[in-house]
Amino acid sequence: MHDSTRRILCRLAFVALCLAPSGSLCAWVIYRSTPIHAWQEQAYWTESIYQTTGLLAEVENVRHPTRSRTLLEGVTLKDPDGEHLVARIRVLEFADTDHGIVAIASQPEIEANQLQRLGQLLYQRVLRGPRPAQQFQLLSGELTLHGTSGASTASDVRCVVSSHRDKIETTIDFLLAGFEMHSPAQVKLSRERNAGKASTSWQIRTGGTPLPCALLSDYLPALRSLGENSHFQGTAWVQQDDESWDGEIAGQFRGVDLDSLVAPFPHKLSGTAELVLSHTNFRRGKLVEAAGALSSDGGVISRSLLTAAAESLKLGSSVISDEQADTLLSYRQLALGFQIDDSGLLLSGLCDERQEGVLLVGTSGNLLLDSRTELIPSIAIARALVPQSELQVPATSATEYLLRALPLPSPTLPSSRTARAPYSPLRYGGESQR
Repeated sequence: MHDSTRRILCRLAFVALCLAPSGSLCAWVIYRSTPIHAWQEQAYWTESIYQTTGLLAEVENVRHPTRSRTLLEGVTLKDPDGEHLVARIRVLEFADTDHGIVAIASQPEIEANQLQRLGQLLYQRVLRGPRPAQQFQLLSGELTLHGTSGASTASDVRCVVSSHRDKIETTIDFLLAGFEMHSPAQVKLSRERNAGKASTSWQIRTGGTPLPCALLSDYLPALRSLGENSHFQGTAWVQQDDESWDGEIAGQFRGVDLDSLVAPFPHKLSGTAELVLSHTNFRRGKLVEAAGALSSDGGVISRSLLTAAAESLKLGSSVISDEQADTLLSYRQLALGFQIDDSGLLLSGLCDERQEGVLLVGTSGNLLLDSRTELIPSIAIARALVPQSELQVPATSATEYLLRALPLPSPTLPSSRTARAPYSPLRYGGESQR
């Protein structure tokens, strides 16, 4: 080969193997430091977050400490419908590991009034979306939930999204700051798809520590009726399909505000109560059966509620019904057991161990006795809590709420076996009697 040819080939090799790679590397380094690259990185991650969660994202800065780690700084998440603030995260780190993608959120803050909307978006995008190719974990040492009743802080938060054959499952474990919890509380959501029929299951386990109901009152507004200081310890399970839902609840509600619970109805009942549910079953969106106990250590009750309870629930009463209905009476103890199913309601008094059947004890004696193991139609609860009508249940929003939740008896015609004389409430003179 001619000498000049060899020189040309050497120069070309030097350019191709040395200058070109070095120049490309320098150009890439310069490009990565330009605002254009930063904007493209932010645009990529905001689009990825939107496609995954359905939330509008703003990212202040993106960094890559290593090839397998990405840091998103100053992340803000908003609802695309109205652009209401949902969450803020100081730093969100993504890492590829042998166990899938791991995201670590530093000091996340979530708006509690957006929990319901957040749950809807994640349900549609994650549970009802395509099956994830690999497991995803979201970890946070401390998460703050800002609600109408104040801020709550959870620690050691761990969220895992995984798929198993025809099921997509999300499990959230956490500890609540300020409570001595020996085991974490858990929320589990799963979506099953079998033979073209899909259903979603929701399960909550509080562990060994009662959790404040206010924590989820913005997500489940019905919990507000229990009062700001109410707590729940136990398990709750709901399975929902495209037509309706089934559910079960077992546990204790402590610190229940009776005044708040009875507020929608034209009666007065105050005091702090404990509600124990041994089992509660819902089928197709209605209560099928429930059993438990309710107890309170004192408060006031309106004479109208006492009279309505005695007449509608067939309870023995010492209250004179012709006195003013708005009069308030003090009581020392309220304790009753209940069992309800499609056959009716059964109440049992638990106040006095020496005298069976006492439901309510006043300052000067017993006020209510149970119905002597007699089944009461479940609709009688509505008649006791709302203004009565002799011919039909009043058409009010309060009555509609009760009728949607209670098991209703099958219609039967009166007969010699079912007909009985009207029940006369007991009145006491001196010592209480059954």
